[in-house]
Amino acid sequence: MKWVIKILIICFFLLHCQSEEKKIPTQKEIETKVEQKTTKSVSEKQQELRLTYHAVWVDKQPFEVLISESLFGTGNSYQIQYIGIGSGLVKNLKLSSTDRENQSQFRYLKTQYPGKEQVFYFQWGTKKSSVVLFPASEGQTYCRWEGIHNGFLLIFETEVESDRPPQVLAKIWDQFVQSSLEVY
Repeated sequence: MKWVIKILIICFFLLHCQSEEKKIPTQKEIETKVEQKTTKSVSEKQQELRLTYHAVWVDKQPFEVLISESLFGTGNSYQIQYIGIGSGLVKNLKLSSTDRENQSQFRYLKTQYPGKEQVFYFQWGTKKSSVVLFPASEGQTYCRWEGIHNGFLLIFETEVESDRPPQVLAKIWDQFVQSSLEVY
C-alpha cells in the first residue's frame, strides 16, 4: 500500500512539474493589443461626470477632462474637450454646478454685455431652462445653458462658430445639453 501512495505522489509531481513552453509576445503584438484596448475604451465607453448628487453629464461622444474642480465645497466644475470630431457643434465645454447660496459668486466664462445678449427659454421637464447667446470673438458665439434642479444651478458654457440664426442656435444648444444631462 505504501508503494502505491509513493507511485501516486511521484506521478502527481511529474504531471504538475512539467515545464510549459511560454511564448513571449513580440513588440508588435503588444502594441496591437494596447491599440485595440485604447480604441475600445475611447469609442465604446460612455463617460459620466457628476455635477451634483442628482445631476450627471452622460455623453456618448468621447471626451477628455481637462480640468476638474470643486466649487464652494458643494458644486463641481469640469472643462472637457471632445476627442476627434466630437459633437459636431462643440469642441470645448465647461460644465458647472453650484448651490443657491453661492450662485452670486459663480464666475461664468464670459461676462454679459448689456444690450447684446439674447435670452431664450425652453421647457426642461416640469421646469424652464434658459439659453443666453451673445457675440464672443470674431465669428464665435458664446452659448450658456442654465437650469435649476434640487437647489443647484447647472451651467453649460461654450463658444461655437455658427452662421445660424440665434433662435435656431439656442434651440440646438438646448437640445445638445438636455440630450446628455441626466437628473433624478
